[in-house]
Amino acid sequence: MIKLTEVSNGNTKAPTLVLIPGGPGLSSLTLRSMDILNRSFHLIYVDFPGVNGNPYIKDRSFDELSHALQKELQKINGPLYVLGHSYGGFFAADLSLQMKLDGIICVATPFSEKSLLSAGENFNANKLQSLIDAEVEWNERQDDKSFAKWTSEYGELYFTNPDGKYLLLNDKVSAKFFLANRSDARQKESMLSLLKENKIKKIFIAGEKDIMLPLEILREDASRGGFDFKSVNNASHFVTFDQAEIVAGQIENFCDIRI
Repeated sequence: MIKLTEVSNGNTKAPTLVLIPGGPGLSSLTLRSMDILNRSFHLIYVDFPGVNGNPYIKDRSFDELSHALQKELQKINGPLYVLGHSYGGFFAADLSLQMKLDGIICVATPFSEKSLLSAGENFNANKLQSLIDAEVEWNERQDDKSFAKWTSEYGELYFTNPDGKYLLLNDKVSAKFFLANRSDARQKESMLSLLKENKIKKIFIAGEKDIMLPLEILREDASRGGFDFKSVNNASHFVTFDQAEIVAGQIENFCDIRI
């Protein structure tokens, strides 16, 4: 059900960082710019059903997937941190409420209804014709190829680095996973109060040029969840791709790692 890809640090005393992609329906390949953190962590990349060669047997709920991931992570010894990008941040948050972690990193995660409404409004207001055309094709076909093409045409809604288009166009996505799980995001605002009460270390990282999810709205979500908030210049929604080294440094500082 859950596919894990490990990038070992070589130092048996290094902490482990688990990285969960967004979407839903995107693969861990969208986070591999964070391979640079192998200098400080054992890295484990998560792939859900249907993505990156992981078979899609049947629809799985958020709770099923989170529980399955929890069982895998409980096998890990030593300090354990979890990073979730966008949709993946819901899993990072849920895991922190269900098991012992040393810290969580949420990246551009739209926890609140206000965030999601803003994302929808800004998406519709900033569509280029290429995105409109790709969206039409996606609605007609709803297969992996049209899904990857659709997301790749988000342009500045997702990236300040134009090469982000090719990252998503070539991603090993799952349209089935997206269609089955896309409504999960609308049910996660209640996590914020629980996270606020949870004394685990928490950091929220967002790009200053995220057009769909404006910085101030994400800052508000972060405050409601008790996160330390960090913004990144010249970065959009895929802040880990736009400014990989800056984000890596913020994560290392958060985890009190000296390199």
